[in-house]
Amino acid sequence: MIKKSFFLLALGIGILAQSQNYEDEVLMTIHDRKVTLGEFERIYNKNNSNPSIEQQTVDEYLDLFINFKLKVIEAEERGMDTTVAFLREFNGYKKQLAKPYLSDKAEAEILVQEAFKRAQNDVHVSHILIRLDEFAAPEDTLKAFEKIMQIRNRIEAGEDFGTVAKATSDDPSVKENGGDLGWMNVFKMIYSLETAAYNTPPGRVSMPVRTRFGYHLVKVHEKRPSLGDVKVAHIMVLTPEAMSEEDRVKAKEKIDQYYDSLQRGVDFAELAKRHSEDRGSAINGGELQWFGTGRMVPEFENASFAIKRIGDYSQPIQTAFGWHIIKLIDKRGVDNFDRMKPDLENMVAKSDRNVYSRKAMIQRIKKQNNFKEFPGNLDVFYTLVDSTIFSKEWVIPDRGYVNRTLFTLGDKDYKLNDFAAYLENNQGGRSMNTQVYINNKYNEFTDKSVLEFEENQLPVKYPEFRHLVQEYHDGILLFDLTDQMVWSKAVKDSAGLEEFYENHKKDYMWEEDRLDATIYSCKDETVAKKTRALLTKKSKQTKSPAQVVESVIKSFGDSSCIQYRTGIFEKGEDASIDRMDWKTDISKNIEENDRIVIIVKNKIVKPEPKKLDEARGIVTADYQTYLEKLWIQELREKYKVEVNKELLSKIK
Repeated sequence: MIKKSFFLLALGIGILAQSQNYEDEVLMTIHDRKVTLGEFERIYNKNNSNPSIEQQTVDEYLDLFINFKLKVIEAEERGMDTTVAFLREFNGYKKQLAKPYLSDKAEAEILVQEAFKRAQNDVHVSHILIRLDEFAAPEDTLKAFEKIMQIRNRIEAGEDFGTVAKATSDDPSVKENGGDLGWMNVFKMIYSLETAAYNTPPGRVSMPVRTRFGYHLVKVHEKRPSLGDVKVAHIMVLTPEAMSEEDRVKAKEKIDQYYDSLQRGVDFAELAKRHSEDRGSAINGGELQWFGTGRMVPEFENASFAIKRIGDYSQPIQTAFGWHIIKLIDKRGVDNFDRMKPDLENMVAKSDRNVYSRKAMIQRIKKQNNFKEFPGNLDVFYTLVDSTIFSKEWVIPDRGYVNRTLFTLGDKDYKLNDFAAYLENNQGGRSMNTQVYINNKYNEFTDKSVLEFEENQLPVKYPEFRHLVQEYHDGILLFDLTDQMVWSKAVKDSAGLEEFYENHKKDYMWEEDRLDATIYSCKDETVAKKTRALLTKKSKQTKSPAQVVESVIKSFGDSSCIQYRTGIFEKGEDASIDRMDWKTDISKNIEENDRIVIIVKNKIVKPEPKKLDEARGIVTADYQTYLEKLWIQELREKYKVEVNKELLSKIK
């Protein structure tokens, strides 16, 4: 019994191993390239997955696949996969394909959920700014931090926030608003300030918040449930700052007249189209995009949210831009996550929150790959780099530091010479403290190295990515070489095209009789009568179409009273020709676009080969097919193809 159990276990392991290796078996060898059963089966199934396309059997597809591989191999043998143009295009596609894999979806989802939660409440905030250069030296950063803390201490001791803001804030708008930013909602502030606003209790002042503008203090006055979003239309009369007092009075009279018209039942949208001076929205009847708290100037926003019923409109209200009458078109809450999720995801991706998501992803990659850094080894650059780096003139000094390690990631060491090369290739920018510059460049280099490390792991971690990259690689090569050997060649090879046409011209026959005819288009019945008389008049010398037209124009003194055109027409090509009885020599009067048409049959043209210019498109396409067929024959003679037919039969 024990032996039997062991045998069955061994048999099971063997079957499992066979199943796992099944796709890795070599199905065919083309030249020196091996193609596994798994690769062929995957591409076959992918190309036969569309039910609207005629399905091909495995044997039918095999020839197409071999032809495809032969062309790719030929391109590689020619070195086309090593050219600068190919690598630029391929690496560009590869970067795009890698993007979905180089994002922290979990962190992005957290940010979306956070944004939705914050959207449920509006916050009324003020702020104070102490401006500080984004790349300030450490000593200047410390001074700015100490200054903002002193200001905070004054407010915490009881001084009025607005008064202190006017005396200390570097925000230019503080003179008008005392630092008061009004009501805000999610995505209306820099993310770090938004975070401070939502995390600070009403009546309190946040700790200093650093942004690229400097240090901020945020005071939260109050919070309220979100007012949601509204969609409105408006009629506007502009009152620019330089407008005279007399014109301001006229502007007020205008808006009052429009309001009176609305009261009398005039359509709001029509009134906006005709008179609103916001021309961007006037064309749409005054309609604006959906907006929520913090998007519009306070006067406009407050008036919009104050309208209770859809379809109602406000009395004229004034903002810094002019006078407005606002109509409520629709309103919605912000408590439906499923409805808001797509917009929130889009906003998270576009906003500065994306930086935090990227940082989270980089930290995850570092942790997964045992990132370890040796910051002390960076210190050498503080003395090696000077101000020439800002004018892009810095050269790596010849020193014995190059083998020191800056950091390790996975099984790879990143040396000081790697960072030095990055500095040399990416130098420049405005002058700043060199230590700050080096630290920023080091962070850039580290992030770039981590992402590249992860990108290089994608083909191993994600087979679907590896396959997709290979498809793009082969597809670019296939396109470029086929263009050289077939498409462009057929267009440029005029002698070859003409020879092909001469050898196959019977394949390009006109299928039916055609009518060689002259079509006269007359202004009216009078002109048509004169034209017909000239066409039917018996004379020793027959007049040409140009002579007929010249005579008619001379009779009426109007050069536009008649036109003509001559050509050879097939049935279905021209509506007037189709309305004529081809057995007659001259047609009856045919009405067409308020004119009278008369058609003269010159002769019936029997079926004959089309001229090259008449069939150039289809001849060129056939010539391309011919060239490709010859090319495939050459490739099959050039490269040996071996197929394991027995293995091929296993494909379902």
